[in-house]
Amino acid sequence: MTDTARQRPDWQTWPNLITLVRFLLIPVFIGFVVSGHPGWALVTLVVLGVSDWADGFIARRFDQGSKLGKALDPIADRLAIIAIVLSLVLVGLLPWPSVAIIVLVDAVLALLSGLWFRGNPDLDVTWTGKVRSALLFVGLPLLLFSSTSWASQHDWIRVLALVFVWAGTIGHVIAGVQYARALAAKHRAVARTA
Repeated sequence: MTDTARQRPDWQTWPNLITLVRFLLIPVFIGFVVSGHPGWALVTLVVLGVSDWADGFIARRFDQGSKLGKALDPIADRLAIIAIVLSLVLVGLLPWPSVAIIVLVDAVLALLSGLWFRGNPDLDVTWTGKVRSALLFVGLPLLLFSSTSWASQHDWIRVLALVFVWAGTIGHVIAGVQYARALAAKHRAVARTA
């Protein structure tokens, strides 16, 4: 294989394709929840969660990381979490304070990114952010599952789901604080070199 054949544009990677699929699955999930199809919504949510893990794994394992992927992955995570949480609130499965906290954190981070970096600050995703996503991607499907006809007979399933969701919400706040500190540090470093 020649060097030219091995070279590919930075955006042309499997992880970026998987991230694109995640973006496309978000409105599909919302449609299933709102139209009263919790089983299909649950399947879509599981695919979202697996794809979140898969794009990072493939990027690291096969050296397919890219600037575009680094920018899109956290955006896809945030959009998925916000869309999922809002749709579950809309149908009465999730308490609204969790949504308010998540949206507020993301709004502050988006504002800081926009003011200081005109959008993308090019920061790595933290372990706290990954743990937060994992907690929410366990809690939210479990919450959705708790609304099915079989699971709704077992109150402990909903309680367990809410424990995961609130732990993920707290993790979202912690990850947001870490990200805001990293934004501020990078902003100061850029200002010093300017």
